[in-house]
Amino acid sequence: MARARRQQGVGRHYESARRKNASLPDGMLARLVNQKYAIVGEHSAAKLCHWAGESLKGQGGCYKSKFYGISSHRCLQCTPVLQFCNHACVFCWRMMPERDKFLRNLSVLEPQLQSEDKYGDVKGFGWDDAGDVAEGLVKAQKTLVSGFGGNPEVKKALYIESLSPKHVALSLTGEPAMYPKMDKLLSEFHARGMTTFVVTNGTLPEAVAKWKVLPTQFYVSMVAPNEEVYKRYIRPSSPGLWKKYQKTLGMMPEIGKRTRTVLRMTLCRGVNDTDLEGYAKQIKLAQPHYIEVKSMVFVGGARSPGRGLALESMLKMEEIEAIAHKLAKMTDYRFTDTHAPSRVALLCRDERTEMERKIKWQ
Repeated sequence: MARARRQQGVGRHYESARRKNASLPDGMLARLVNQKYAIVGEHSAAKLCHWAGESLKGQGGCYKSKFYGISSHRCLQCTPVLQFCNHACVFCWRMMPERDKFLRNLSVLEPQLQSEDKYGDVKGFGWDDAGDVAEGLVKAQKTLVSGFGGNPEVKKALYIESLSPKHVALSLTGEPAMYPKMDKLLSEFHARGMTTFVVTNGTLPEAVAKWKVLPTQFYVSMVAPNEEVYKRYIRPSSPGLWKKYQKTLGMMPEIGKRTRTVLRMTLCRGVNDTDLEGYAKQIKLAQPHYIEVKSMVFVGGARSPGRGLALESMLKMEEIEAIAHKLAKMTDYRFTDTHAPSRVALLCRDERTEMERKIKWQ
């Protein structure tokens, strides 16, 4: 007889998370716990990546490992803005596009980001200190990987290494630039000898401009070739976000003098996979060191019936390569590498960035 499914929101992991967090609605917290998110404080979380487990078993790493030299089993995938995003992309695998089931419209949060410590729309919410967030996320990662300690498929040396994460990917969910203490959080991680990737959707250039500390690699998501596609499929919380995104692209050449920059494309068939001229125009404006051309993945929230997507919405690896080659020709970038399991290709700006793409650990 098949084992009965546990009722959502019931169990020791949920009860433990509920005692530590006052702001997340019960339904949202239950879904996050069931999806194996480790909740940290009022608005942060970590989640073990599929590739971390594969790396622990010696079965390969993620595309960031192949492209940039990141050790997947020592990578902390996390967010300091678990419940906040001003995009609702139809191809997003997270639950955020259905946020109306859990929270009110979050667009009112944006004007408060840099001036308020409280968010009045969520009872009991206040921004956690950066030091507490960093410490909590590192501890959460150690707890998440601890289950691999007794797995006979896991190499002991790799497991021991995984207990001391060396890289932080602030990309799990939400819009990280909404956290008003981001530069302090980056400082906390850097002080621990960790490298950092931050993936922003580019809609808060004013916040980014105030960062005194930048991540090791600064990502901006490039998810629409033009404003029409952006408004229809990315579903921004306010109509002016496209202009703010363009402003962030214009800031990237200067940011690139201080740290490495990347434009990351997520392509979905019949949604945003045309008008390469529009993408090329954005690339020329931003002048990033790297471009990642990637297919969306039909998992998680992307499978929600209301999104109108299907397995065929994913682009095949050969299609991704073809688009990457076209963009390289249009922008004078160099087609450099691929990671077929992730359906992603890498373009580098020039020979120097191609040679220096692997991060040198301190």
